[in-house]
Amino acid sequence: MEISRIGERKLIEDIWKIIGERNEDEDAHFFDAGDRYLLFAMDTVNEGFHFEREWDPRHVGKFFVDINLSDVASKNGRPLEMMASFSFPKSLEEEWIENLVAGIKEELDRYGLKYSGGDLKEAKKISLTGLVIGEVRKGEEFRRNGARPGDFVYISSRIGRNERAIIEYYRGNRERYREILDIKPRLDILPSLKKYAITSCIDNSDGVYKSLDLISRLSGVKIAIENDISENSRNEEERVSIYTMGGDYELLFTTPNRLRGYPLIGRVYEGEGVVDLNGRLVGQEGYDHFVTERRLIRTKVRR
Repeated sequence: MEISRIGERKLIEDIWKIIGERNEDEDAHFFDAGDRYLLFAMDTVNEGFHFEREWDPRHVGKFFVDINLSDVASKNGRPLEMMASFSFPKSLEEEWIENLVAGIKEELDRYGLKYSGGDLKEAKKISLTGLVIGEVRKGEEFRRNGARPGDFVYISSRIGRNERAIIEYYRGNRERYREILDIKPRLDILPSLKKYAITSCIDNSDGVYKSLDLISRLSGVKIAIENDISENSRNEEERVSIYTMGGDYELLFTTPNRLRGYPLIGRVYEGEGVVDLNGRLVGQEGYDHFVTERRLIRTKVRR
């Protein structure tokens, strides 16, 4: 059966079944190193799916670093080093690669990370795979499975800017690609969260619905969306599309503490599943690497 018929989640389950171990189901791997965990976070971006060759390669390099750092941020980790595997077509101009690497270096320097090499291969299209190594003290890590009834559900910032840029890009406004790539790994908010009990956390890469569904399923709880955290949704269809898309990489987290300064999404209750503002039960509605037709999901919102 083609994997477009089974989707990302089922494929992941099949892989772990063959391996014969339980899926850790986290944004990063936790490697036990005594009083701390070493974090290993890996992410890939591919030409034609995550970026186009005509886009500014410096911006692509920045984005490539940021999405890998975001997974470490979602675990309350401190990034240390980055490695990368580059696959390039033989026809690619050397200047494109030089600008890509310059963008990578600028972003690594911004966060004080060391680049530690990797691998280089030929391919029909550009593919970039990153591995960020980080660390977090035991007991201070954020996981996906700790949400409890009574918790509040927050997100690090309102969403919609990146999602609208995606929509407008596929409608023909090609300059909006810069905003698609303009994400920020939310390492900046981690110090302020240390004083609170963060029971679960995930970065919103594949959409609010899918992110909440993962926390709900792994924690064994029900989550009710009670507030609209999109930026000025023009109608209900637009809000639902923004919640489905993702791509903003904001941190979505739960805590028993009532916080100020972070948009409140809703509450955690006993039960199962995710209930939307309109009372609809939502499932894993979000970006799926093998099912979602990008151009369809990204043109759903009307002008």
